Amino acid sequence: MADTITVLDGIQFQKETTSDVYTQDSARGEAVKTYPIHIPLSAKAARVIFNGAYDPDGGRYHARVKATLTTSITTPTKTANTQVMEWTAITPPAVVDSGSLDCSASWGTTLHIDLAQSSTTANTTGIEIIVQIRKEDALDEWTDLPGGRFIGITGTAKKSDFFAQEAAGQTELTVTDPATGGLDNIGKFIFLEDTATIAQCEIAFLVSQTGD
Repeated sequence: MADTITVLDGIQFQKETTSDVYTQDSARGEAVKTYPIHIPLSAKAARVIFNGAYDPDGGRYHARVKATLTTSITTPTKTANTQVMEWTAITPPAVVDSGSLDCSASWGTTLHIDLAQSSTTANTTGIEIIVQIRKEDALDEWTDLPGGRFIGITGTAKKSDFFAQEAAGQTELTVTDPATGGLDNIGKFIFLEDTATIAQCEIAFLVSQTGD
């Protein structure tokens, strides 16, 4: 029997043997967090700052920001798939800005912040996430969103390797010794790093694992 993990929904992109899987080796610890942040109607624009200087000796992260916007409330019209920032690797003490999202014509705006550990550096104390809104039409004058300044993902991640090429849509993925890599802790999100094409990194939800 091969060493495998099973994920919900199937992977979006083909994964090669050079791809990696990150998790934390405990039932509660998680190497991936997803944060929905609601932006007030009065905001002209929004952005996210990832402050790697919070823990300058901490491990690498991958981060992504998407948005959904409601542009009509007469007949609800929702714009999805708005990419504010594609997957970006952040190595402390780097500080990364997502770029601004114009939400001036939106009745309702939600930022979807995805954050994942992508190194095995021990005992990282986290990366600071700062969500800001703009109060001017043209000037870059920003205000921290109340409750929008917080610390994302602490602790130590573990890494496993893909054992074989896996096609898009697969739910059963072959990995090298999943139990050693902490993948016997199921029921949580894991990060699949595509080391060749960063935009093809993805988050999956782990539901089972088998080892030989």
